[in-house]
Amino acid sequence: MARWTYKTTYHDLKTLRETHRIISCDEHGSCMVHDLGAEGRELLEAVLKEQGEEGWELVQCSYHQGELLCIWKRREGEA
Repeated sequence: MARWTYKTTYHDLKTLRETHRIISCDEHGSCMVHDLGAEGRELLEAVLKEQGEEGWELVQCSYHQGELLCIWKRREGEA
């Protein structure tokens, strides 16, 4: 049976929104990715690839107090 290690990361949406205008969220926490263009797409991919390159699989991302909270998992013993 597989054993999993979990971790969370936070990404400041204010910085992403002001600099690149690719993520916007409403007061209920629903977020949309828009107006990516080449630069924005690269930025969003960097947020996901940073952990993926270390073997982490994205479980979920959600909005939390101005930040994007991401939950990651990987099999124990993989690094």
